[in-house]
Order: sequence, then C-alpha cells, then structure tokens
Amino acid sequence: MLPNEMKITDKAFNSLRRFHLNTGVTVNIGARLAFFKSIESGYIYDGKEIEPRQRQLSKHVWLGGLEQIVEILLKERYREYDDKALYRAWNAHVEDGAASIEGKTNLSSFAQ
Repeated sequence: MLPNEMKITDKAFNSLRRFHLNTGVTVNIGARLAFFKSIESGYIYDGKEIEPRQRQLSKHVWLGGLEQIVEILLKERYREYDDKALYRAWNAHVEDGAASIEGKTNLSSFAQ
C-alpha cells in the first residue's frame, strides 16, 4: 500500500529536526510519534496535494514494526483513497503531528 521509499515534507522535517534537537529522538522515530499524535487528535486529511521532498527513507525505517498498524489505520480512516492518496494522508498526519510536538523538550512533555 504505502511505497517502499517514502519522503516527508520540508515543514514536517524541520519540525521533527527541532524535536530531535530538543529530545534526542531521531527524525524517523519522531515521525512515528507525530503520526500517532495526529491520529489521536482526530485530524482528518482534506485531500490536498502534498509535496514530500525531504529525507527519503525506506518504509521500514519510517514505520518500523508499526507498518501494518499504520496502513490499517489509514485504510480505515480513508476507505475511498487509493495508495497514492494514502501516502499523501500519511504525510499530512506526520506534518500535523510534527507541528504539535516540535517544541517539546523531553519525552514526558510529549505525553501532555
């Protein structure tokens, strides 16, 4: 479903880089946290085009052992979307969640 090689947007990358500098959490782990933070917050992707241009990594590096869970969540929330649109939705969720965590200074503040 999601492509084997994936990128994130500049905005998400910059937010995740700031999160990394504050907490030591790597960008790929931060992207996982951001995705789930966005899902938890109830964010809904509106279908707009998204231009991912930063940090091309394999799907396994971005999602780790959560690959199937992420894909199931996306398929459930966006039933009418094709694979390309689901990839854009993943990006939108990472960007949304990254914006909400970038200022966190430690992992305990992340949970608040």
